[in-house]
Amino acid sequence: MFNERLKIDEVDKMIIRLLQDNPDMTHSEISEKVNKSQPAVGARIIKLRRKHLLETQIGVNFKEVDIKLAKVEMLTKDVSNILEKIRQCPFVLHAFKISGNTNLCVLICAPDIKTIDDMVDLCFRNDDDIVTVNISYIISSVKDLILPISFEIEHFDEFGCGRDCMIRKGETEKLKALIRETQEKALKESK
Repeated sequence: MFNERLKIDEVDKMIIRLLQDNPDMTHSEISEKVNKSQPAVGARIIKLRRKHLLETQIGVNFKEVDIKLAKVEMLTKDVSNILEKIRQCPFVLHAFKISGNTNLCVLICAPDIKTIDDMVDLCFRNDDDIVTVNISYIISSVKDLILPISFEIEHFDEFGCGRDCMIRKGETEKLKALIRETQEKALKESK
């Protein structure tokens, strides 16, 4: 099925499977498994990379580390406009145009749920181009899920969503004041 669409053969699929299971596998080890020479395997790997059928994602494994991940679905007035606003956001791991009751799905990562809630409230729920926002927290993953984390999110209290935030650019002081106010209110309520 994929063979014709992706223009690959069974050996290519075996190489992809082997590297998905063990990205550190050497060309020599792969060549033994697929019954091809090491140079032939190397050439196939180069071909697969050029066709974007074999890519590498560097990041942290959600399944193994204690970070929070949320799926935020939104109905927006202009998907392209929101995508441009969030393109540099350090919280946004990925965004997808989707069909259905909403038209945008965003994966957001942060050290804790409160930071995600604050970010969604301040940046999405307050945006006039966003009609509705639904958030779901991803509790666990059956398989390894590698997330390309931006450590800019550690400075949320200091810079808002990030130094280059397109949604709140120029409103950092207002954002910091609102965060401080929320934290002070929570502190008073906890006493």
